[in-house]
Amino acid sequence: MKRGAPHRAFWLVIAALCPLLVHAQAWLPKRGSMSASVAFADIFDTKHYLPNGEEIDVGHMRTQSLFMSVSYSPTDRVMLSAGVPYVRSEYHGPRPHLDLATRKPLEVDNSDYHGFFTDLHVELDYQVALEPVAFVASLALVEPTHTYPALGHAAPGRDLKEKWVGFFAGKSLDLWIPRTYVQARYSFAFVEPVAGIGHDRSNVDFEVGHFVLPEWSIRGLLFWQHTHGGIDTPIPQVFPNGQPNPLFPYHDQLSADSFLNVGLGTSFLLSRRVMVFLLYDTSLQGKNGHKLGQGMNLGFEYSFTPHSSH
Repeated sequence: MKRGAPHRAFWLVIAALCPLLVHAQAWLPKRGSMSASVAFADIFDTKHYLPNGEEIDVGHMRTQSLFMSVSYSPTDRVMLSAGVPYVRSEYHGPRPHLDLATRKPLEVDNSDYHGFFTDLHVELDYQVALEPVAFVASLALVEPTHTYPALGHAAPGRDLKEKWVGFFAGKSLDLWIPRTYVQARYSFAFVEPVAGIGHDRSNVDFEVGHFVLPEWSIRGLLFWQHTHGGIDTPIPQVFPNGQPNPLFPYHDQLSADSFLNVGLGTSFLLSRRVMVFLLYDTSLQGKNGHKLGQGMNLGFEYSFTPHSSH
């Protein structure tokens, strides 16, 4: 079904607003489009999930990150993007991870903030179709920028290489609900094995968005993760016979972390080229990892989109 200019403009706005909130974009920008963005996240966790989904309090973690990214579309069907976060985190509680040699808390768990650049993310997206459903195929590489701590409540990341394959899908709901859309992303991560144990991962992000005004949108989001393999955590650092547990140094990397999180977000176009967004998210359920207590995300994106020749 042929649409007029207002419909095309609607999807161009979606393309401008969606990339950071759920890292999903079912409608790619047109040829020559470029963007640079900065997103700040403040996450506060007070509980850990056990393997059965129960929650325990072994201390509180606060993580603050600054994610910087750029993107470029060499054609109407292709988008290249790259980004890297700087992560600053701290732990307060009675059960820090210990250095067995000194019996003192590991540096990342010593109640001070510690900051690190972590993983470079490079992604290639290809627009397969626009109708009847927008569909984008995606490939991504995750590469640690350097060796950083991967053990501890306040560890900034897992310090592992990953390869992602997946897709985005989106649909306008104009025919049923004006100015409303849905989009989703599925990705499968091939994660670098540790201690001979595989722990690949599936992720699904789902979003429903509505444009209150042409420049202002609101959205609801779901984030789901399942780890294929890995190990249940926590595990003992030392066995009853006094021998160190050989998997303990790797248990944060190998944790079979699964969760279902929910979020609410809003985006606003300050000008043709500048967008600001805000997102709040929290955890509904999970296993083998930190429970997301509350996350606040604030971001800005500057984009350049060539004028249409038509």
